[in-house]
Amino acid sequence: MTAEEKKNIRKQILAVREKMPPAVRREKSSSIAEALWAMPLYQKADVILIYVNYKSEVNTTDLVNKALADGKLVFAPKVSGETMEFYRLTGINDLQEGYCGIPEPVPGEAFDMEMDTGHTLMLMPGAVFDEHCHRIGYGKGFYDRYLMRLSESGTVIHTLALCFECQVLSEIPSEVHDIRPQMVLTEKRLIQGPEWQTVQTGNRSGLSGRERKWERQ
Repeated sequence: MTAEEKKNIRKQILAVREKMPPAVRREKSSSIAEALWAMPLYQKADVILIYVNYKSEVNTTDLVNKALADGKLVFAPKVSGETMEFYRLTGINDLQEGYCGIPEPVPGEAFDMEMDTGHTLMLMPGAVFDEHCHRIGYGKGFYDRYLMRLSESGTVIHTLALCFECQVLSEIPSEVHDIRPQMVLTEKRLIQGPEWQTVQTGNRSGLSGRERKWERQ
């Protein structure tokens, strides 16, 4: 896939997401949050690396507050030049306007790879995904580079992308350097990629099959 093709797909899907009414977006974000909280993967996590939502992304405010209330260590990303680091949050008030107007944490205690106990969960954003968990980000490669650094250090964390169902296509072209999340969670389903199936023998998430529809009672 050429850079221009990726740009066009990103533009088309983000336009669809932007048209979603705010009330609908809030409802779908709540459904995603409830599904996440029910997952053993979240419940067992000691450390949460979480993006702070911007514009029409899945809202993460409730996720941050719940994780803090649950006694987890919470870290959010901050961009400096071409580098992204995660800094600890003690509350939403720790955020201030940063890169491209995105709320970012005040620099303080940074996530250190030695903090990982095997139960670190990263909740990541993205523009477009497919049913194999391939991802198109926003074009700057911050998450690809960050996850590559962790991989090169020998640190293995769980990665879960949050998005709306309208952002998921059946398949998108991928490139060798692209790093895909282990799973993608929408308001309707959890999609489990091959990396998750490989490292999580026994299906520790408690879900059967490659994906599961979330049924509202």
